[in-house]
Amino acid sequence: MTRLARILAWIAVAIWSLVAFSAYGLIDLVGGLLARNADSLASDPSAVEWLFRILNGLKNIGLTAVLLVWGVVSLLVLAIPWGLGRLGRMTVQPQPRPDTQIVYPPRPDQPVIEMPRNEPPGRVFPRR
Repeated sequence: MTRLARILAWIAVAIWSLVAFSAYGLIDLVGGLLARNADSLASDPSAVEWLFRILNGLKNIGLTAVLLVWGVVSLLVLAIPWGLGRLGRMTVQPQPRPDTQIVYPPRPDQPVIEMPRNEPPGRVFPRR
């Protein structure tokens, strides 16, 4: 199940990347056209220079914003299956009964054995 969630997340990031980089290209195109044609908006050379710098700065801020939003959203989309996988691996430790003690095995493949507290300790692990 987690593999399917990861695959779907990567597909979503690929589609989101296409949308975000299309917006990046559109902002770059429109902002560049506006900045290059600043002389059609004003006739005074100092006003044209000022307008060019303002429009070019706005274009650069927009491009930076697109990249930041793309990165944050991509990380969030990829974090969802990672978080679900981490939640799926959480296990609840068994609670011992009040009259028993839990003896943990030396190897992880052996079962946990509960021994009554009132019996003297003997051989804890069964023979194989």
